[in-house]
Amino acid sequence: GTPEGLPSQRTVDYFAARAAGGTGLITVGATGVDHRHPETPGGLQLGTDDSVAAHRRVVDAVHAHGARIQPQIVHAGPDGLGPEMFGVDSLGPSVIPSYLTGRPSQEATPEQIREVLGLFRAAIVRAREAGYDGIELHAAHGYMFLGSFLAPQRNRRTDDYRGDRPSGRFHALLEALGEIRDEVGADFPITLRVSGYERVAGGRPMYELAQMAPLLVEAGVDAFHVSGGVIDRLVTQMVNGASDGAALNVGAAATIKQAVDVPVIAVGRIHDPVLAERILAEGRADFVAMGRPMLADPDLPRKLAAGQAHRVRQCISCQNCIDSLEQRFSVDCAVNPRTGREAELDLTPVAQPREVLVIGGGPAGLEAARVAALRGHRVRLAEATEQLGGAFVAASQVHPENSPYLRWLTDEVGAADIDVRLGTPIDPTTPGLDGLLASDDASAAVVVATGGERVYPDLPGAELPHVHRGHAISAAHPTELAPRSRVVVVGAELAGVEAAEVLARAGHLVTLVETRRDFAPHAGWKRKTEHMDALDRLGVTFHVGAAVEQITTDGVVLAPRHGPTRTLPADAVLLTGEVAADSALADALRAAHPGLDVVCVGDADGFGMLHKAALDGVRAGCAL
Repeated sequence: GTPEGLPSQRTVDYFAARAAGGTGLITVGATGVDHRHPETPGGLQLGTDDSVAAHRRVVDAVHAHGARIQPQIVHAGPDGLGPEMFGVDSLGPSVIPSYLTGRPSQEATPEQIREVLGLFRAAIVRAREAGYDGIELHAAHGYMFLGSFLAPQRNRRTDDYRGDRPSGRFHALLEALGEIRDEVGADFPITLRVSGYERVAGGRPMYELAQMAPLLVEAGVDAFHVSGGVIDRLVTQMVNGASDGAALNVGAAATIKQAVDVPVIAVGRIHDPVLAERILAEGRADFVAMGRPMLADPDLPRKLAAGQAHRVRQCISCQNCIDSLEQRFSVDCAVNPRTGREAELDLTPVAQPREVLVIGGGPAGLEAARVAALRGHRVRLAEATEQLGGAFVAASQVHPENSPYLRWLTDEVGAADIDVRLGTPIDPTTPGLDGLLASDDASAAVVVATGGERVYPDLPGAELPHVHRGHAISAAHPTELAPRSRVVVVGAELAGVEAAEVLARAGHLVTLVETRRDFAPHAGWKRKTEHMDALDRLGVTFHVGAAVEQITTDGVVLAPRHGPTRTLPADAVLLTGEVAADSALADALRAAHPGLDVVCVGDADGFGMLHKAALDGVRAGCAL
């Protein structure tokens, strides 16, 4: 949103795209009842009268496409940025630290609780005035105002709102429902977002919500949106990685469905449409909510309705969206660069098609070719090898969750009007391309997506026969080593981390070494923490900030940070190297053909993982 917490044009564009894609009901994320207590900078609010008109723009844009929409109503409670941004005190059930800043809240008095509930009441009136079709009341994940009262690990009160028994924990929520129902009557839908199981020591037991659900329905809940987990800085048990499995909250949702007669919504890593249909068919939920899958593909419902499930661009749980929130307070998607950039990256067909040559068939090149063809350009794609995908092929082998995006890209390029030429290396003097590369052809364009140069450390002993480079012994042949081999992986970029995991899963004893002060610097802490968890489960030893002095015939001489030099036994050594920009081809083309429009994208322009590669490609396709 805007700095004032109002929907921006980007907000409108984002939700309009999801409505146009066939979504039935859209829930706008955490929308505050008090503009002085935002959860994040720019977080949306319905706490002021001038918010109504701004929200109405979102509602009208969504309604224009036939979808329904509701805001998720919250008070940030102990977890807001009020103290930092507005100099006001945070309020919570007890004196508890914010998960985000660590600053402790005040314990709300009964009078202050009633004042906050009055803010809920006023915000619901504004939501209805803005044209919303209902509201979702947020009381999940043990955080913000209502959720904190439900969390025994945060609610240490001993009065009517006491945290050591269900009747006390749910007291504030039941009062909030009463206030809202008194204001809007029975015909304005209220969905309750609530955790079925908190997955934290000292949290609510997994059966408690089913016990309380009939009382919540009696108080005015029209539907339950059953999430799970408890907030922390990296939403560890709320937003889950691939290793956590799929459909994490369906058991809790089904439990609620067995206890009440109102609709139940299931959510949580339900990325596969087939799985979603099965959940509905088995009667375990009445609706399925998709968050990250709709970041990845706003047209998902429309594609399913048209029998095009194979064309859905699936979320790969790469956690880029969470890391972007942590780092930039804004959501973007690695596999869909247009998420949050719907207006900036315009796919409108061009009036004057151009001849476009894309050199390189990795993610950046595939995205550039796909988007250019979608906009009406005449596109040829030349790939030097016999396979599309570039370095992402190996990345999909060491991290299989990448595979759906690679499949989607190659399928979309194969279905488009693109002349794909495999086994076709290109240089400035390549015969047969004179017409395209002529310096006087101002309409032609070349997108160079040939990848970066992988640079390996110059270590004594690197030429020994048991030393491998790249992904050689991890992606393709981890089992060709002798069983329980001792393998030292040197280089903990994300590729090195994933290679270490593959080798460890194959049964080898793996040590991962990074000479810099941090590992996987291009990844955010959500993704890095999940990999550290995996390394821990697999028993991989891990050294960061350590110097590799030499590789010997039977080991690696290592100087751990702040420790003496020692030798790690090694039957095999894998040097993963680093990717450096390689613009040599682009520079040569510009020199040989001064009038040619040459764009360099992806790793050829500098390493940046999948997010940068895909964004570079789409931007190039949109700019042509």
